[in-house]
Amino acid sequence: MTTVTFTHISKTYPKADAPVLDDFSLEVQSGELVSLLGPSGIGKSTLLKLIAGIEKPDGGKILFDGESILSIAPNQREAVFMFQKAYLFPFLSVGENIAFGLKVKGFSPEERQRKVAEMLDLIGLPGIENRRPNELSGGEQQRVALARSLVIRPKVLLLDEPFNSLDRPVRLNLQEAVRNIQRELGITTILVTHDLDEAMAMSDRMALMMGGKVAAVDKPNILFQRPPCMETAKFVGVETFIEGVASSGTFVSAEWGELKIEDADKNGRAVYAIRPEHIRIQKEKCENALAGVVKNCIYRGAQIEMQIVLGERVLRAHLPAKNEILPAGEPVQVILPKEHLFIVR
Repeated sequence: MTTVTFTHISKTYPKADAPVLDDFSLEVQSGELVSLLGPSGIGKSTLLKLIAGIEKPDGGKILFDGESILSIAPNQREAVFMFQKAYLFPFLSVGENIAFGLKVKGFSPEERQRKVAEMLDLIGLPGIENRRPNELSGGEQQRVALARSLVIRPKVLLLDEPFNSLDRPVRLNLQEAVRNIQRELGITTILVTHDLDEAMAMSDRMALMMGGKVAAVDKPNILFQRPPCMETAKFVGVETFIEGVASSGTFVSAEWGELKIEDADKNGRAVYAIRPEHIRIQKEKCENALAGVVKNCIYRGAQIEMQIVLGERVLRAHLPAKNEILPAGEPVQVILPKEHLFIVR
């Protein structure tokens, strides 16, 4: 197992107005799966290409277990890429595709056959070694591509949005399969995705990227529930931000008045936020209640999205599906529970 360390990485493409990576630093622990998450063009895939040797950084270091890999030839780095498409060799059988890297490394036919059988069992497709890629579904092809990547036991597995082109049920099934296999083999893995749900389901930690840097890195549940800054909060679905002055358990907003808070040690001007699923809607007034009017109710299956007009603002609350769908114009109390209000930079 291998620890991967990025130290002060910079990268600017020709004719670009700004660097795609700007003093980027991150450590991926041995055996860990870390997802790189962020909007398109933020440098996520570039980082994988730098590890694989497809691109070179303008500055900084990439280390495997404390040793720089930048002077090592790409085919000697033992980092394997898995792309959005399987890119299987159409003229080879499934078994020959999986065994390709083993053949290059000089394994005997008997060893190749044994390892191919082991990998097919691991990916849940035993006995298909003699089939051709065009006889497989898209999900099966991706499983075979995963087996081909893992059979040589690389130090690092690089996943570049490998499930994007698949239907949702197949994608969810593969996410679970890849995560289980990665844990079983203990291979250090870096996943690039723009899909928040995918990152949360698969990752030990998520690294949210903004402006060519890591804006926040932590366990998925922590980043989702308590993102540290406004940019990352917006990315994980937070829309409600309140600016004001905090003092001794209260928070005073010029727009919404006085609210109770739990961060009593925070004093001075601050910005607080709350996730949409933590906002409550009811008829009765209570602590941290704000009078509003329903603008719209949208049934989304697992939840109801309620849009409420508060002064000049429209606030969105995500309520359990069992809640009543209220008509537009209905007066309500919007509750911002103090235990769910958190401070952001």
